[in-house]
Amino acid sequence: MSNDPYRITRAQIEGLLRGLGLDPVDLRQIRSIHMTGTKVEVVRARLDEAGRMHPVGNEVATETVTIAIVP
Repeated sequence: MSNDPYRITRAQIEGLLRGLGLDPVDLRQIRSIHMTGTKVEVVRARLDEAGRMHPVGNEVATETVTIAIVP
């Protein structure tokens, strides 16, 4: 068994997130994606009215989108 990382393309990630109902998807705004047996949590940058990332101090404000996994 190899310990090499599995690789997927940006297009595949974008397609997965759109398939989960998160649209529009801009991967530059995605901070993290966490998946458990019951949900997918996507943390992305919060945008201001002009569509720019909203700063809070020295950080970028984020929002968490939770997508429930149902049977």
